[in-house]
Parts: sequence; structure tokens; C-alpha cells
Amino acid sequence: MKKLISMMLMLCAVITFSACSSDDDGPSNPVSNPTIPQSAKIGAEVTIQGTGFAAGQTLWLVPEQGEAVNVNAKMATSGAKFTVPYTLNEGKVDVVLQVENNKWTLGSMTLLAAENPITAISVPSGLALGKEVTIAGIGFAEGDKIVLIPVVNAAKPYMIDKTPQGTTIDATVTADGIKFTVPADLTEDEYTVSLVRGKYTWALGTTAVYVDRRIESITISDHMMLSEPLTATFHYNNDGALEKITTNDQYVWEFAYSGNTVTVAPVMLPLEKLTYTLDENGRITSSTGFSMQTGEEIVYAWNYDAEGHLVSIVDKANAESQENLTAKYENGDLSEYNLIFTNNFTTDKSIRVCPNTTEPAYLVNIFALMMTREDLFLGFLLNRNVTTSTYVPNKLLAGDLNENSEIIQNEAPIETGFNNNTLTLKTTGMYISAGQSMLANTVTVKYQNK
Repeated sequence: MKKLISMMLMLCAVITFSACSSDDDGPSNPVSNPTIPQSAKIGAEVTIQGTGFAAGQTLWLVPEQGEAVNVNAKMATSGAKFTVPYTLNEGKVDVVLQVENNKWTLGSMTLLAAENPITAISVPSGLALGKEVTIAGIGFAEGDKIVLIPVVNAAKPYMIDKTPQGTTIDATVTADGIKFTVPADLTEDEYTVSLVRGKYTWALGTTAVYVDRRIESITISDHMMLSEPLTATFHYNNDGALEKITTNDQYVWEFAYSGNTVTVAPVMLPLEKLTYTLDENGRITSSTGFSMQTGEEIVYAWNYDAEGHLVSIVDKANAESQENLTAKYENGDLSEYNLIFTNNFTTDKSIRVCPNTTEPAYLVNIFALMMTREDLFLGFLLNRNVTTSTYVPNKLLAGDLNENSEIIQNEAPIETGFNNNTLTLKTTGMYISAGQSMLANTVTVKYQNK
């Protein structure tokens, strides 16, 4: 009997030991000598070295708080590579390997703040409401979103509920950046353009959101040479190109299009023709005119800077001609143009220019241009898709000659206003510049939405 009891105790001991040994001897970690970086930036690529990584394995990053994230690692026999997901927060995470239902912690690492993933960023200076636009840059990815935040709000904390206080827009990655359609219900204003990826937001730049407009009419009044206001009304064809300008005193300019060439009969020389050559965007590249001194035809080249500002209109046969026009832009605004005399402009940045329309600085003296340089007058009005100043000028320093024939500049404040799609440019007094036949007047520019 004692022998039987002893044998039963031994059998129980064997069974108990075998059961414990089965738990301890489960599948072992297939990866040996894993080397994990101490830290990595969110969005950065990470390599974990070690032997035993293979297809069918899964790597997880497990934060101290929050859900584990499958990093979709690419496995090789010598290591695993993955990009730290933007859905994770900064802080410590465990690196966990899973094979079927078995998991092993390989180590831990510290996640650091994500850097802006986009390089070579170019945000357009203006975004037209309802139109598709592209932000150039390298590094955009599917799932990225664009957020437009009014500048007045952008300085405030805007990650209250993890959502920026602005307008979030779905976007599509392109070969050269990311494209999206500007919501038509936004308010005209200056906006910060931000990129949202996962839990992170980066400011890419600022831009102006605007209504796409064109000139409907220009009225010149309070001018010593006019007995009544002169209104020029603009007519456009179905392609949006300028077709005709009519005035209340029967001046008519009709523009004839043939391919990339536009011809028009000048009112001052009705038997002649002015010719303008356009590029594929409707921008003038060359034109003809007539010398104020000899009356001979001149061929001009129209030149633009990298931002698309018109910077010169130059006689192709005489680069030093006084009848050439040159212009300078500073901080996005026309600061000077020279046409025999030099005229300088300043702005108080109170009114933004309607993009892709005629430069307001030239409109201040539009009547004198119409009388003396009809080729420029019509060219400025015909030209399309040219980058204009950002802001309307509020002061003119006009070149002139004094009684000793010395070059001087006369200061002329410009009263400006913009209401009901109408821009007002008002100068007071009589002569702003006798040398330029520039008289004080009020120029009223009425725009229409495209």
C-alpha cells in the first residue's frame, strides 16, 4: 500500500513538472541581437537591426498611453525598416514583434516631434475663390489635408480639439505638389496655409484669398481737360479676352484676334494698327507703337521677372530709348516706374489690388497715357495673367522739371477706397507733373466678378 501511494505521488510530480515546462518552453523570440535607436522623429524612417526578421512578422509601436500602432515594417534577414506613423504622439514607445498570436518586446525608443516633411514649398501669393490651385513642394502624401486659417486667427492656439480652427480641404497629390479647390464660400482675406498629416500641423506660408475679377469700366473725372467724366466700358468675348472698349464720347477700340496676335486701330492714329503678341497665358510678349518724336513704328519687348511682374517695355532696336518703360517692385509692390521721368510710389497696405487686373499705379495717370502713349494705355488694359502689386499705392512722387530745368519730384497723396467692387484713386490740386502732362483727377475702376 505504501509503495502504491509513493508511486502515485511521483506520477503527480511528473505531471505537474511537465505542465510547467510546457508554458516556459513556448515559441521563442525569433529575432536575436536587436538594435533599436534610442530615439526617432515622428515621420522619420527607422531601421532596427538584428537577425531573424522575416516575412509574416509584424512590428508594433506601443505607447505608454494610447493604442498600439502597426508600422507595416519591411522585413529583411538583417533588420526591419519602417516610418514612424504621424498618428503617434511624442514620448516613449515599446517595440513589439508579433508572429501569429505570439508577441515579444524587443526594446523601447523615444519618439521626438515631427518636422515639416515638405521641402521646396511654393505657396501662390493669391488663391481665387472656387478655382483649383496647386501648392508646389516635395514630400506630400496621400491623405494630407490643407487647412486655410485667417491670419487674424492663425496666431492663436488652434489645436484645441486636435482640429485647426480654419477650413479643412481634401487635397490630391500631384507630380509637383498638391492640388485642391478653394472653397467658394470663404471670405476675402489673408490666410495661413497649413498642412495636416495625422496629428500634426505645419504652416506652409500665407496667401490672399480673393474673388477673381476683371475691369468692367474706368471713369475719369475731376480732370481739368475734361468737361464731363469720361467712362471707358470694357467688353469681353466668350473666352474672357478683351474684345472692345467704348467710351461715352464715342472713342472705340476693337481688338481683333488671330492666333497669338492681337491688332487694334489707335484712336489717335486711326489709319495705323497697333499689334500685340501674346503667350499661351494671354500675357503680352511684344508690341508695336509709334515714336513720339519721329512717328516711326517701334517694336517693343515686354519683359517680366520671376514672379510675373511686368518690369520693362523696351524698344528692341534701342535699349536706351527714353520712350522705354522700366519698373521696379519691392516687397511685392510697384515702387517705381520710369517713362522719361521717374515716378515713385508708396503704400499703407490698406487696400489689396485685385489680382490679374491692371496695375493701379498706371491708372492714376491713365488719361495722359491714353493721349500720349496709346500703345501702353491699351497694352496695360489688354494684358492678362500678369502679377500685380499686392497693395494699392497711397502716395505718388512724380518726376518733373522746375523753372531751372532741374529734375524734381512732386508729392501727390492718393486717396483710395474700395467699396461695392469699385476702386477709387483720387489726386487733388491741378498739375501733379507738368513735364508728364499729369493732372490731378479721380479714377474710378468698377470691377465685375468673372
